[in-house]
Amino acid sequence: MSITISSGIPTYFIDKVRDDVEHACQQKKSLFERAVTIVPIAGVEALGFNQMNTKEMQLKEGRNPDTPRNDTQTERRWLFHDPYHYAEQFDKDDDLEMMLDPAAETIPAVRWARNRKVDDIVIAAFDATVTSGRRSNTSTITWAAERGDTKYARNSTIATEGRTIAHDTSVGNCSASDTGMTTEKIELVKEYFARMEVPEDEPIFGAINPIQGTDLWGQEEYVNIDYNSDKPLASGTWLKKWMGINWIISNKIVIGSSNDVDSDTNVYKNWFWTKQGMRLGIARSFSVDLHPRYDMSMAQEIYADLNMGAVRLNEDRVCVVECQ
Repeated sequence: MSITISSGIPTYFIDKVRDDVEHACQQKKSLFERAVTIVPIAGVEALGFNQMNTKEMQLKEGRNPDTPRNDTQTERRWLFHDPYHYAEQFDKDDDLEMMLDPAAETIPAVRWARNRKVDDIVIAAFDATVTSGRRSNTSTITWAAERGDTKYARNSTIATEGRTIAHDTSVGNCSASDTGMTTEKIELVKEYFARMEVPEDEPIFGAINPIQGTDLWGQEEYVNIDYNSDKPLASGTWLKKWMGINWIISNKIVIGSSNDVDSDTNVYKNWFWTKQGMRLGIARSFSVDLHPRYDMSMAQEIYADLNMGAVRLNEDRVCVVECQ
């Protein structure tokens, strides 16, 4: 059965297109959406997350000693969310059957637009300034102030440890001349999270550009079947999990300008984190509507929107690896 454009688009077709777009987006989430802790946001402009300092047990000495009195240090971080939307109009004389067909390009294009925006929101939150305090406008926490822009150097105390693994680091087994993504740098990522007392059963995610993905192909441990259960060379695909890291390959990881820790080299900042380190607040995951525009010669408009935001919750659960 064909659709007669002159008499308008049947309601069942409009509902079908809208439902198909929504279902397509729900089935295929963004690259970063599955790698963060998702929290629902309902009816609030900002959502606060409470944190406490680490607790330590004390030795009880003698009989009936004084009960320990410890001052609990608390912190509240705030997640803000914003609306985003998209609309496109199809003229009544366009080939609507093709452009709005559930199997045509429109649906995946809208889905990709939604997922790219989610990725942008999460990536921006890795080193963004965080609002903290009892109320949402009390104080701020910057990535740099939490040693985010300090080189990881195996300091004697974790409290002074940096969270950036430099592109030319020589810490551990790394060579300063090997400035791409290497097995040795991944070893430092694992070492970092272990020193921050991240539980072994807490998954670690890593986001790299395809260029760093190609770097990994040059690593013996990556392509040799003696080290892996999969065969990347035989299959021609990147490993989704390797060395205990869940890998995300994304063009959203881009090279900057003099953006390394010394501010003199162009590098890719490859983020590594656990779900406990990042929060994605969703007020509205995605909604789609298709309706006529009476002010545009009865053009059919497809309108999509979402409302969400992200926040870095715990710096100990986040680090970054520089690569040229």
